[in-house]
Amino acid sequence: MKNRCLIAFAASMAACCSFAEAETAADDSEPAAEAATEANEAAKAPAAPISEIFTTIPFCRELSGDAQVLKPGTSEWISVEDGRFYPLGSVFKAGEFGRLVVAFGKNCTVTIENGSSFESRKQPLGVRARTISLVSGTVLVSLPENFPEGAFFVTAPGFTVKNPAGESKYVYSDVGDGFEAVVRCVTGTLEVEGRHFSMSKMRAANEFKIRCSRDNLETIIYGVSGDYVVRLDQGLGSTTEIGDSGERKEVVSAQSLEWHLTPETRVQINRAVPAIGEKMSVHTMAFDAAGTLQSERTFCEGRAEINSGELVVKEKGDADELAKRAADATEEAAAEDVEESSADSSSGASGDSKTESDTEA
Repeated sequence: MKNRCLIAFAASMAACCSFAEAETAADDSEPAAEAATEANEAAKAPAAPISEIFTTIPFCRELSGDAQVLKPGTSEWISVEDGRFYPLGSVFKAGEFGRLVVAFGKNCTVTIENGSSFESRKQPLGVRARTISLVSGTVLVSLPENFPEGAFFVTAPGFTVKNPAGESKYVYSDVGDGFEAVVRCVTGTLEVEGRHFSMSKMRAANEFKIRCSRDNLETIIYGVSGDYVVRLDQGLGSTTEIGDSGERKEVVSAQSLEWHLTPETRVQINRAVPAIGEKMSVHTMAFDAAGTLQSERTFCEGRAEINSGELVVKEKGDADELAKRAADATEEAAAEDVEESSADSSSGASGDSKTESDTEA
């Protein structure tokens, strides 16, 4: 009886210990579970509305060395003061050895240094979005990764960057006959639009260079890093469709070419102002990394009846000819291999016969 009591007591103590350990483990796991839940909620949290993102006007968050600002409606550059607010429409310029961080909101900054410059664009009353224009040098834009669409824009002659999120870098310069910009998506995403072209969502480490003439009649886009799609306008195209009751109708729709912009590839857009009318004629070309023309088209804006269609035609006959030449080359190589094998065999047989004869002698 005593042994039974001892056994029961030991079992009850073991159960209590197990229950206590389970409670302790549960208590320890609760903070971890809560942290994981909070992290997931933070990752899924929607971006704050635009009205809560920006301050009314931008201000100088950080200043190293010297920097100047040209306020709208004035003609005199003045020194930037740390912590001071400046109206939209101001142009900021960092000194030769200066560094300036302009904040548009709590987590929205534009950084320039070493003589670089940008302009904060004026916005109509009630519009909460913000826009900056590139002026010169290197401009770094830093925004939250979950930044809302339509909140921030970066503009330059010939193109506009829209919906940037994360960090993006721009190197802008005057090249004499026009303007050149290098656009890099450092982290996050961004999109690009221009006349007769647009770029799908670029991601981290994607980079391209764009050159625009001063009259905006020529645009050349070079792939630098990454693989992303440039959508080239191809004018209007018309097709004839048969309705349910058998009637024929002409359907006009916009056409485009999706070109993968990879390193060393490029697209080129040439525009011409007609002598009569307002409809501009457009010539688009796409080149591969070897510089070979892969696509070419000429069209008139808004005129489906004036469209050259694709001018770089890949004929089936050409492909068949290439296949035939490849097959002939393969057969010739195989025949040469057979001849070499036969020659080697004959040589080997002669050698064997000679050896046998020498042995008999």
